[in-house]
Amino acid sequence: MKSHFCFGFFASLILFCYCSKVESKIIQETSAFEVVVPPSDFFLSSICPSGWKKQNQFCVIDYKYIVSLEKNGGLGQPLPMPKLDPRVIDLGRYLFFDPILSGDKQLSCAHCHHPAYSLSDGRKQSIGNGGIGYGPNRKDGVTLKRSAPSLWNVVYMKNLFWDGRASSLEDQAEGPLYSPEEMGSSQEIIESRLNALPFYQKMFRQAYGVKEKKITAALVIDAISSFERSLVSFSSRFDKWSAGDKKAMSSEELLGYNVFRSFVARCAECHPPPMFTNNVFATIGTLDSGERDYGRESITGQELLRGSFRVPTLRNITKTAPYMHSGNLETLEEVINFYNEGGGRGNGASNDLRIHWHVRKMDLSEKEIKSLISFLGTLNDETNMPKIPKFVPSGLPVAIEFESYHHRSSK
Repeated sequence: MKSHFCFGFFASLILFCYCSKVESKIIQETSAFEVVVPPSDFFLSSICPSGWKKQNQFCVIDYKYIVSLEKNGGLGQPLPMPKLDPRVIDLGRYLFFDPILSGDKQLSCAHCHHPAYSLSDGRKQSIGNGGIGYGPNRKDGVTLKRSAPSLWNVVYMKNLFWDGRASSLEDQAEGPLYSPEEMGSSQEIIESRLNALPFYQKMFRQAYGVKEKKITAALVIDAISSFERSLVSFSSRFDKWSAGDKKAMSSEELLGYNVFRSFVARCAECHPPPMFTNNVFATIGTLDSGERDYGRESITGQELLRGSFRVPTLRNITKTAPYMHSGNLETLEEVINFYNEGGGRGNGASNDLRIHWHVRKMDLSEKEIKSLISFLGTLNDETNMPKIPKFVPSGLPVAIEFESYHHRSSK
């Protein structure tokens, strides 16, 4: 054990010295945000979305930079290889952006998971039923308990929602659809509305075959879940560096990666590459926004899990502020300072929380904090961002907003 520690210490020292000598290189991130005009008849596409490739008429994930989770660490399991019908994905995309699924025809899935905010909404706490607008400027309506997590790489997630109350995307979709605080819909509303629209009748037949004479809520949820599974992000600069492109990361970013993996910071313990989450629940002692949030305990009844929440992925993390289940931390600097001060132990958390033993005061220097934030930027990859349809079959307005996106991208 002692020899392993010594080896790790000297390896880290060598990397630190190497990074300090190499000239820092800034590599611009590639991002995509596109609104497209759909076909006049809403004919579904048979082309796989970006990040996927065609295999026997189905779409499979195109693992260009990541060969195996077992070889790269991380979740310690074989890579998922879902086979999705491109037409079902495309149908799910239209449904995702169409407000017709909500009770008042005002709220779509995209309102809380918008491409302009990297499939989140940029809010401390999301606003559901009765709200106006979207993104940080959304107002009125029901203020929800937690922030909206990003949908990137949900295909890899075992538990959905911050408290993990759903074990599949299909289960997750029913939550906001039927909640009176969110979309306020029902199976009857969804089925009656969609079956009354000729465009959707034709699209569902095209996606699921002529045998499906009636549009059901189950098919709607299946299509939306297929679309959400297609939202993959694993072609970041870090992935390219891991695959052998040693110019993909700067010296400062490499130093930040070293801090990320270090015995002191222990970030990689809960956020291991390549997915940068361990898919479990952790209690870190983040303060709540309003009334006390018991997190995972409210689902399992276990006091051990009081204040425990799902460990989120760090991919595209610089694009999905504010942070934590409560949205209480506005910037990555605030997040790292929170951990640097000892997490909940150093920030007034309730003493009845079983805070994870990794969450300890770190005493990172300003240089180390800066480099860590720089490293997190190498996990950005929005090249597979879904295209926003300018129109949807219902004719209702689509949540399209360029201003916030351009403001965000210019930061």
